[in-house]
Amino acid sequence: MNPVLSLFGYRNGDKNAAVATVDALLVRMAAAHPDVLAVGPLADAITFREFDRRVTQVANGLAAEGTRQDRVAIIGRNSAEQVELLFGCLRAGQIALTVNWRLTAPEMAYILEHSGAGRVFVDAEFRPTVERALAGRALSIQDIDGAQAADYARWRQRQSERPHPHMGKADDVILQMYTSGTTGLPKGVQLTNANVVASLEIFSRPPLDLGVGDVIYAPAPMFHITGIGPVLRCVESGARLVLAGQFDPGAAVELMAREGVRYTTLAPTMIQACLASPAMQDADLSRLGIIVYGGAPIAETVLREAQVRIGCDFAQCYGLTETTGPITLLSPEDHAPGRGKLASCGKAVDGVELRIVDAEGRPLPAGETGEILVGGPLIMKGYASDPIATAEMIRDGWLHSGDAGYLDEEGYLFIRDRVKDMIVSGGENIYPLEVEHALQSHDTVSEVAVIGVPDPRWGEAVLALVVAKPGTAPDADAIIVHCRERIAGYKCPKEVRFIDTMPRNAAGKILRRELRKPFWEGVDRLVG
Repeated sequence: MNPVLSLFGYRNGDKNAAVATVDALLVRMAAAHPDVLAVGPLADAITFREFDRRVTQVANGLAAEGTRQDRVAIIGRNSAEQVELLFGCLRAGQIALTVNWRLTAPEMAYILEHSGAGRVFVDAEFRPTVERALAGRALSIQDIDGAQAADYARWRQRQSERPHPHMGKADDVILQMYTSGTTGLPKGVQLTNANVVASLEIFSRPPLDLGVGDVIYAPAPMFHITGIGPVLRCVESGARLVLAGQFDPGAAVELMAREGVRYTTLAPTMIQACLASPAMQDADLSRLGIIVYGGAPIAETVLREAQVRIGCDFAQCYGLTETTGPITLLSPEDHAPGRGKLASCGKAVDGVELRIVDAEGRPLPAGETGEILVGGPLIMKGYASDPIATAEMIRDGWLHSGDAGYLDEEGYLFIRDRVKDMIVSGGENIYPLEVEHALQSHDTVSEVAVIGVPDPRWGEAVLALVVAKPGTAPDADAIIVHCRERIAGYKCPKEVRFIDTMPRNAAGKILRRELRKPFWEGVDRLVG
């Protein structure tokens, strides 16, 4: 592996000049390694010189049709065109919105309206949803694949190759990523150049470091922070980026073998699916150096099988969209038998501080569970157009994660529960209130509480506990169908159970902890 260029190294010949923006990383890499392959499978990959040229053209086109800090929505499966658009937005000084293509039209409508998106680039398969979401609103829509892919390519090729003058500032917002909100409405997490560069610096150090000529496989969708992180890493490391439009375990194994992948990020469920795939029988994964996983702990049986059959290192990260991704790392050494740390998500990465506090905000000693607070340069600028939620999330410079956990005597973080009741299923964040709003509108539902329950494949599954309206004949399947018509399918309950009454405290609040308790008894780690 070639040495990693320091993020604070070469730029225009000045080895002491700090790189303050993500676009500057691409400029530096294209200047230092113009002929190194940057994006795409080996058969048709483009070089950093060509990548930089395309990004300049996209930036000039966006700038000619918009202004600085405009929002550009990108809705589609991972593709080289999406990567061009993402970096083109950054170079034009505009803000990229990577929108979840799994959302329904009403959910997408809220994000496009709330963000003030001025333009949409979309895969052809999702265009009907976008058109329903816009409901006749005049907004420029450009297909980036399918029958209209040639139109996108022609649009880009028409643009000037003249170097774009704007490379931005450290405190510029460059990404606005929407997460489900505890109030039932998504929030736009604003991430700056400084946030992303600080996150990339973490990945430039062992054991996560990569070099020129290495290969990154990125199967997670770019609307997730875990999906966009590996995409951004190619300009930090000089590694070639290979994307997957959707995850298929057999195809993933074959791709990693064929392309000589060194680094990938997979959810534990993906690792398990790869091991179960017939493609593993003859796959040569000897060049795979490390798999980073997150969202849930990995079962020790799965880990040991993977260590034997794949033979690479494993590392776990924990983080939030609001923290620009990983804030802790469970190193490959911590995955060794006998370490006893697999239930942990690791130690704070360099530059990040963790604090565990009680309900009054008082620091707690090692071993005592409280809310996890995060300090450091990875903390988001704030929620877009929501100063109240921002002030609630970030107080006195500390980000309140909403997760409950404890630090052991060695500084390892163990997560125990969620202060805000969030469910993580297959790596997707799901907030109960949003699901409850969709279920509550069914004419047989009187009350509903949504909780996460253990699931061997997905980590957690969504369960709806319903009190039926008197005199009705509720049907669980019909309620689930009703929910799927209103919100994305992955958020909907896998099962509906009917109960007579909801447990409540003296103030009338539903006691979710009591509802969850019988499902989680005997489970060591309550959340991922």
